[in-house]
Amino acid sequence: MLPRSLSLASAAALLFLLTPANALEPSCPYGVNAHLASNDALDAARAAGIGWVRMDLNWYQVETSKGVYDFSETDRFIDHATDLGLNVFVTIAYTPSWAVGVPCNDADPNPVNRCLNAHPANEADWTDFVGVVVDRYQDRVKHFGMWNEPNLDQFYKGQRDEWVNGILVPGSASVHAACSDCFVLGPELANLRSAHWDADEGQCAFGECAFNGWNYSLEQILIAAADSIDIVTHHKYDDPATSLWDEATDGEFVGGFQIMNGVKELTDQHAPGKPVWLTETGWQTPPFGDDSPEYAAAQLTALFQGFVGVVGGTQPGVANQPWPELQKVFWYDLHDDPNAASWGLLDASLAPKATYTAYADTIATLGIDCENPPTTSTTTGSGGGGGGTSTSGAGGDPSAGGAPGAGPGSGPGAGGGGAGAGGDPAGDGGDGCSCRMASTPGTAPNGAWLGLLVFVAARRAARTKAVASTPR
Repeated sequence: MLPRSLSLASAAALLFLLTPANALEPSCPYGVNAHLASNDALDAARAAGIGWVRMDLNWYQVETSKGVYDFSETDRFIDHATDLGLNVFVTIAYTPSWAVGVPCNDADPNPVNRCLNAHPANEADWTDFVGVVVDRYQDRVKHFGMWNEPNLDQFYKGQRDEWVNGILVPGSASVHAACSDCFVLGPELANLRSAHWDADEGQCAFGECAFNGWNYSLEQILIAAADSIDIVTHHKYDDPATSLWDEATDGEFVGGFQIMNGVKELTDQHAPGKPVWLTETGWQTPPFGDDSPEYAAAQLTALFQGFVGVVGGTQPGVANQPWPELQKVFWYDLHDDPNAASWGLLDASLAPKATYTAYADTIATLGIDCENPPTTSTTTGSGGGGGGTSTSGAGGDPSAGGAPGAGPGSGPGAGGGGAGAGGDPAGDGGDGCSCRMASTPGTAPNGAWLGLLVFVAARRAARTKAVASTPR
């Protein structure tokens, strides 16, 4: 049953729920992170016109002991979502204790001692599970992600190469072996410079780094294993929405010098032609966030207007456009967690928030028809990204033509707020890095070292000002 406080625009969309066979177009760009949301919450997503839901399929919750499976909740979610016509993107992640191989405890406050973020001791346990999942759902689900935010140690405490060689590459092979027309998505990195991986890589001087963290990680992953990824996925939180698109395309600059690449720069160079989905972004309202409901709603509207602009090459202030490979954006989150986070379109009781109304209205007014197959290319103008350059065997993406954790968050199975490394997911985390000198192949512009010095000076000046203003 849906909340009674739906807007008129949203309520009108309820008519579509009367026809379960009315599936939304896979090319639809509108997504939302749903974890393992209730049927009522999924009904609300469908009523708004949202076309995609990202679902958590947590290994440790499903295969509770080796070879013993409980798919009851994931069956319920996928059955209901597909009955509604929603497209489902499944993120598979998190190791059960029996597969770790050493003592661990998911209740331990120290992530180092937990099980679910550990690398599995036996690669075959992981690949077997991926194969079982894909075989079970491939008639309804074609898109599978290989872990969530593995560059954050609360989600994965292994190193980058360990994830590439032990999770991504064999997991991708398992997906394609089980389903020739399925797609592997990744790497789902958190857009943090201070992430668990590569904070001290990139270009570093005087204790500060540029082109580091997620930037260096994404580049190296694509260099090493782009053929194992059919659709490149990324998580980025920034404020305001116009800045998000500026940075995602053109990169970040200080004093006129570039200090970070844009996602588009990296994918254009190392995964040309592959589709790109932004699979987490959002603004958090009270009680756990500081953004007013009205401000978050305005940013959601601007986010999707910017999406259309960047894809079509008309976004003001962006140089590196159009971005035809950009296909989808997934809002974080479908509903609030009463104990941990308030990123949702719905509150914890499933009453619509201002962002829900804004999303429904944006979908109704942007002119991208998710209800009917396009007769020509999609109105998003995203062209034929389609994953055609992949050699992993998936072929072209049927969703092409023309995106907080998906994981355990604050506790096992909670969904949580896990959009970032703790605190503000849009933030950059720590103030420095214990850096060593390194280079980023093919990404540093001319004058990067001078830009890095400007960056170092700006960071130090900001810290000095902060210390001087601290009450004593």
